[in-house]
Amino acid sequence: MRIDLTPNIGFNNVLFGMNREEVRKELGDAVEFYKFDDDMNTTDDFGYCHVFYDEDNKCEAVEIFDEAEVYIDNMLIFPTDFDVAKGIIEDFEQDDDGLISYSKSIGIYAPDGVMESILSGKKGYYDE
Repeated sequence: MRIDLTPNIGFNNVLFGMNREEVRKELGDAVEFYKFDDDMNTTDDFGYCHVFYDEDNKCEAVEIFDEAEVYIDNMLIFPTDFDVAKGIIEDFEQDDDGLISYSKSIGIYAPDGVMESILSGKKGYYDE
């Protein structure tokens, strides 16, 4: 499955800020669950991705797993390797869990250097 991601804006036909019903209309049926014990709202599981919502049920982020390929500006960013990803998003910072770009609100979870998921959120998502 191909996913075209526009940093800080959305992915495919889903825009950050859409309500839950609009997202489900685009992506189909979801399983609703609490991803973390301290979550204020539920997350939608679409199998290949999890969509996160704020307290007003507005889409604020998506986490995409390695069942999908993620492209930015028609360049494959996930799954690839750190060098390729850093060539696409130049301000990626590397830490123990992977890569993060605060300006683009994108994080790649890659423990031990192996990409497992990519998270993209609304502008300022990682600043909260």
